[in-house]
Amino acid sequence: MKKLSILIVTAVVALGFSGCETPTQGAGTGAAAGAIIGGIAGGNIRSAAIGAGAGALTGAAIGQANKEQALRNGYYY
Repeated sequence: MKKLSILIVTAVVALGFSGCETPTQGAGTGAAAGAIIGGIAGGNIRSAAIGAGAGALTGAAIGQANKEQALRNGYYY
């Protein structure tokens, strides 16, 4: 059951990351999702904190990539 929960949350997060237009939005989404996944996987606050940190870094990187792609396509922020 725990693995299924992690898989479902990860799938939902992957869809959420596709909508992150800026590094700030990505970091916020990533931190929240990472904390949830870390909490489910490890079952303690330390796991949730590690997940939040990793998620924030990943989300910021995805947001930056999306922002750069939008700028290359002629969209401005």
